[in-house]
Amino acid sequence: MTAKLPEPPANVAPFVEALGVDDAVALFLNLGGTEVYLPAQSSRRSMAARTIGADKVDALARVLGHGYYRVPVANTWIAQVMRARGATNAEIARTLRVDVSTVRKWLPAQDGPSRQLDFFSRTG
Repeated sequence: MTAKLPEPPANVAPFVEALGVDDAVALFLNLGGTEVYLPAQSSRRSMAARTIGADKVDALARVLGHGYYRVPVANTWIAQVMRARGATNAEIARTLRVDVSTVRKWLPAQDGPSRQLDFFSRTG
């Protein structure tokens, strides 16, 4: 089951543009919430290069420019991507280290009719 992947939010989009969805997700899961330095020429020793590869760090530096950048956490977007790829709420919660009720708040019901009553429907 492969649904259309969600559009990344504005703070995440440059990372996805430079790295692709899979490497952006890997970067967010491993380094989200921290600051990374994007050098003119990366080395394999940096944490970012060990996470996504030196060539991807170079690609990210070409898109963002050289300097220090805060890596977004992007949990809601990662949850949307995982859901589009068929992951369950429990799998998403374990990956993102959040409670399953948090995942339910982030994501709408997957299938089936809504349990919410329609106050304005005319029946009878």
